[in-house]
This record gives sequence, structure tokens and C-alpha cells, in this order.
Amino acid sequence: MNLSLAATTPDGIEFDEEFLRIRWKDGAESEYSLLDLRKRCPCVVCKGGHGGKIGAATGSIQDAKLLSFSKVGRYALNLVWGDYHNTGIYSFDSLRLLWEGKEGDLGSP
Repeated sequence: MNLSLAATTPDGIEFDEEFLRIRWKDGAESEYSLLDLRKRCPCVVCKGGHGGKIGAATGSIQDAKLLSFSKVGRYALNLVWGDYHNTGIYSFDSLRLLWEGKEGDLGSP
């Protein structure tokens, strides 16, 4: 699926205790559960790389607190979690696809 540049460019990003919210330049607004995003962390460790098992690093997580975020260039977000895990890069394409009901690169939790 090809997404437009406006559909994958944030116009505003905010979070609270439960959700990350993105307002996209095409006018759409999406909301993501922090717990779901933490369990979907796309980093190699959380995805079971380097000989690990998929879900071993995230399977027991029961809650998630987001401390901060930063943009990675024009294509992604880096999220810093309450457990100080911060190696996952969440692409704007993947976040938009997830909001539209497609798993994209983030896969299942």
C-alpha cells in the first residue's frame, strides 16, 4: 500500500498516561495504546534477533509508561519508555498502517 506524504507526516504528536496521539498532515488523527506500542517495539532485541525468541523481551510487560519521544529525521519516532528501553524506531509509515488496521513493520505484539 502506498501512502501519501501527507498521510505519513505528523502535524502534531502528544501523549498521556495511556495513549500516543498523532495528527497527520492529511487531517487524520490516530491514537495508539502505549502498552500495545511497547509490546510491538521494532528493535532487534524485542523482535527476537541475535538468537533471541520473538516475544521473550516483551511478552511479560503488563504496563507501559512513555517518558519522551524524539523524531528520527523525517521518517520515524524514537520512544523512550519508563523501563528506559529506547532502541525501537517506529516509522511513520508503520504507525499509519497500524492505525489503518494493517500491521506493517510493527507486526503483532
